Amino acid sequence: MAWFRANVLLAGAVLVILPYMIDAFLAYTLALYMLYAVACLGVGLSWGQAGLLSLGQGLFVGLGGYFSGLSLITYSESPLLYPLLVLCIVTPGALGFGLGLLIFRGKALNGAFFAIITLGLVLLASLVATSWNTVTGGFNGLLGIPGLPGLDGFEFAYPIAAIALFAAIALTAWLMATPLSVLWRAVAQDEQRVRYLGYDPNLLKSIALGISGLLGGLAGVLYAPIINLVTPDLFSFALSTNFVIWVAIGGRVTLYGPVFGAIGIGMLTSTLRESINWWEVVLAIVFIFTVLYFKWGLLGQIEPHLQRWLSRQDAPLKPAPARVARHFGTFKLEAVNMQAGQVKILNDLSFEVNKAGIFCLIGPNGAGKTTTFNALTGEMPVQAGQISVLQGETDRPNAIQLARHGMGRKFQLPSVFETLTVGENLSLSLWTVRLQGLGHIGFAGLHWTSPILQALEERFPFLCDRGRLVRDLSHGQRQMLDLAMVLCAEPSLVLLDEPCAGLSKSETQEVSEAIRWARGNLHATFVIIEHDMALVEALADHVFVLHEGRLLAEGTVSEIKANAAVKAVYAGGSK
Repeated sequence: MAWFRANVLLAGAVLVILPYMIDAFLAYTLALYMLYAVACLGVGLSWGQAGLLSLGQGLFVGLGGYFSGLSLITYSESPLLYPLLVLCIVTPGALGFGLGLLIFRGKALNGAFFAIITLGLVLLASLVATSWNTVTGGFNGLLGIPGLPGLDGFEFAYPIAAIALFAAIALTAWLMATPLSVLWRAVAQDEQRVRYLGYDPNLLKSIALGISGLLGGLAGVLYAPIINLVTPDLFSFALSTNFVIWVAIGGRVTLYGPVFGAIGIGMLTSTLRESINWWEVVLAIVFIFTVLYFKWGLLGQIEPHLQRWLSRQDAPLKPAPARVARHFGTFKLEAVNMQAGQVKILNDLSFEVNKAGIFCLIGPNGAGKTTTFNALTGEMPVQAGQISVLQGETDRPNAIQLARHGMGRKFQLPSVFETLTVGENLSLSLWTVRLQGLGHIGFAGLHWTSPILQALEERFPFLCDRGRLVRDLSHGQRQMLDLAMVLCAEPSLVLLDEPCAGLSKSETQEVSEAIRWARGNLHATFVIIEHDMALVEALADHVFVLHEGRLLAEGTVSEIKANAAVKAVYAGGSK
């Protein structure tokens, strides 16, 4: 909240004072680049927050411009004009959200594929704009567009653009200070982990693209009455590329980077293009240098640190809402088969867990242990058999729904979000199920804690440093943070894949004690894949032994140690 208030005050003050420091012509020129800055804020939000590099922001700007131009030409004296202009702003946003749902459905197109799709869309829009002469005016575009009623004049350009930019900065600052921004940044790093925390990455990315479209639409809608014309150049690849360059140089992960890039570089371009023959080459060199040596842009070296400092000035932690009722932590596999090509990974595998406790899954490498977890969570499809997880029978389990109904999973390697803080990582788990609807764009969830989390902080004191970046943690601390994230959601079924991998003996002891403690406090079922037989002996109530995709044996630790069939194929190990 402190971050939001500070930025709203700063933006408002600068935009009010600025016109008194420049002449009228410069203010008019500045108005154009302010509108471009609004569009760039959309690029920064989708790219810098959600990891969606779009080469098609011009699509939303152009649609807003043409819709606005046609509305002003046709309804300039009608009371319907302003409602129509609002609709013209909202429509590109709705289109962006709809395109996101269509593009991302069942896919993870974050990188080059998504960029190519957006490029194709903006090129298609450009073709339509130049060909549909009767509506768009063809190559010449829409000429003689009237200004906004009562605001039609050279002197109104700056106030209109300044108000639009202030609104865009306020909206972006608000979103960047809420749980939604944390979720976007998590999606940009690891979509799989986000699913296992109970969130839908495709919906989150679609929302980001929709808001980016909304900001692009706002820029285009005001472009038409200020410039008094709209041409197919708004759909050009060059303009969309400029948006990306400006955002990259300014800082895509920051609030003011896109604004600085659009206004600063845009104004420099308009001033120096005529006097410097090779200006585009100079700009290209600056862009390459920034990408190579300033990954997060020029302001990216400063603003994130200021944001974290201001975040520490916010309200103290408060208890999170109680976790809703969970399904009982059971599962059952019946004659499950899975294969890759001609290789059988699971071979008529059948076993079940029908009570709370700690169960260990052991066996030689390649026995199918991790694959069993993948089958239980829907990560890999099975060819035959039946799976029941959390009292629900299904042919293809869904990790998102299972997480929301009470399943937590930890992978062998720590899957934490390195560019987020320790507190943000823990909050992502704490929000599972508890954070609903508009709570994602509020501030309350940022200050939640819980008895489970407080107990974990006592066991792992480094968790108390909530503002520390995860990339600064050791491997052991990342493993412990990953386990804490699983436990904070208070699951009823916990799947742990070698939770002590890479840990020292003392760290292994800490994690082992934490698991035993969580078993008693969460009343949950723990299923642990483990090779360290000393750890299995210390933790397991019951052991399952897999070999070649089948259940070879099950029983207590002593029974398994005495089993001749197990001895023949598996010796285990210890630290």
